[in-house]
Amino acid sequence: MTRASLARTLSLTCYLGLIGFGMAWAIWLGQLPRKEISLTLLVLVAPLLLPLRGILHAREKALVWGMLVAMIPLLHGGVNLWAEQGLQKVWGWVEFLLAIGYIVTGSFFIRWRAQRQHG
Repeated sequence: MTRASLARTLSLTCYLGLIGFGMAWAIWLGQLPRKEISLTLLVLVAPLLLPLRGILHAREKALVWGMLVAMIPLLHGGVNLWAEQGLQKVWGWVEFLLAIGYIVTGSFFIRWRAQRQHG
């Protein structure tokens, strides 16, 4: 396995993890009132779905857009880290690390794939 394919696997795992975790957090883990679940899904998860097709096909522009969109859960996780206590703080760490993981590994994937293609 090349380092580019390893970075791709990790970035895809983190991105899909962000989508799954965002849904789980909004529905079960976040202890939200029932009337706020739809809005939370719309704000946290729907933007992640927009570049998903391109990310699955490893298109560079979609990967970069995914990194920009991953800033939403990055900030949300950071706020939970800062403001919450107990288990909610743990969920903040999970969300924060998945977002950082995608941004870092996605960046390395783009870089290493370009290096492999150009020499």
